[in-house]
Amino acid sequence: MDSGVKQAIDARHDAFKNAYELNNEFNDEIETLFKKIYDFGNTCSDAMDFENKFMSSPLNEEYNNLFIKIGSKCPLKKYETTEVEEESKASKVFNEAASDAKYIADEVSMPARRQARMQMESKLRDTPLGKVEQASNMFHLFKKFKKPKKTDENIEE
Repeated sequence: MDSGVKQAIDARHDAFKNAYELNNEFNDEIETLFKKIYDFGNTCSDAMDFENKFMSSPLNEEYNNLFIKIGSKCPLKKYETTEVEEESKASKVFNEAASDAKYIADEVSMPARRQARMQMESKLRDTPLGKVEQASNMFHLFKKFKKPKKTDENIEE
């Protein structure tokens, strides 16, 4: 399994344990669901592929429903932290979310940017300046191919 896929699944799995005071009633249900999610993750090539496929998968709905079910029956965990720790955690979460958002935006927009650049280059080649550039490129290309020098071996043939 791709390490990014595993990390994405592990984060979802840890969300249950880190958010709620779980009772034994839900442990089997959680583990059964995550066995299916890990199996699903094995079919994905990378984290982006997993996230895209998981969002439209019935497993996503099952995950959300289980989260809601557990949230209605189990209390949230209480953590005692200082104000500085809370600010540091919030800053870390924000920075990770911003980084993830940038990665996803780049991945989603890359094909469109590539296609726009190709269209722009194609239009530029059709302008008079583009024709001059093409002719210049061809000239320099042909200039690299020099005629072979006449040698005694060439003459004999």
